[in-house]
Amino acid sequence: MKRFLKRLYRYLFCRKGYGVHSPFVFDLITNVLEERHGYYAYTELKAARLMLQQDTKIKNAVKRQSLSRHECEWLFRLANRFKPCRIIMVGSGAGLIPLSLTSYASGGLHGIALEQNAETADMARSLLRERATSPVEVRYETYEVSLPKALAEFGHPDCIVLDGAASGLSALLRCCADYIHEDTLLIVRGIDASPETNEAWRTACAFPSATVSIDACTWGIVFFRPGLPRKTFRHVVC
Repeated sequence: MKRFLKRLYRYLFCRKGYGVHSPFVFDLITNVLEERHGYYAYTELKAARLMLQQDTKIKNAVKRQSLSRHECEWLFRLANRFKPCRIIMVGSGAGLIPLSLTSYASGGLHGIALEQNAETADMARSLLRERATSPVEVRYETYEVSLPKALAEFGHPDCIVLDGAASGLSALLRCCADYIHEDTLLIVRGIDASPETNEAWRTACAFPSATVSIDACTWGIVFFRPGLPRKTFRHVVC
């Protein structure tokens, strides 16, 4: 009930940029997070979601990791605005997170999706092999091992996504700290799912170089761009 009331309050009073005095954040909210224009990629994302939901061979536990239509479209719009070329994803949402973040381009970018569940990794590979337009590599290994490897390989990724379902989320975030640069987009899923994920979210917002952060109820975004206010803005998008 508390989560529902929080989302309802934000839906009523934290939309359309009301009370936001940062031009960057106002533009982000009104022209990206709340944008209602259609994109060609939405059709492909919808087809991918239906493929997951209708496949009777996929266990319900894997399906529950997938994203809603609004989440897929929201991630696509975010990537379409900031154009990340090197993307690391801890947890793949059964393949929908990398698909949503890479559908804005047909080349020129590289994604690494990390999974520590074999069945989810296989599902993500299958989905991306059939639907992705850009190369995304799915790696199956424990996050504590695979994340440092991916970070070292990319050096300074443009986008890092961490699923709140990952164990030891705060430690994984701290692992990312030395690889973040001013154009990095840090996205955390499930920031309201548990006290542990909420604590991890606060860890991300407290990074010394963090500036604007967006608490969107179930997702969080942190920017590291100099010149922006060091402040958390509360919103709801999904």
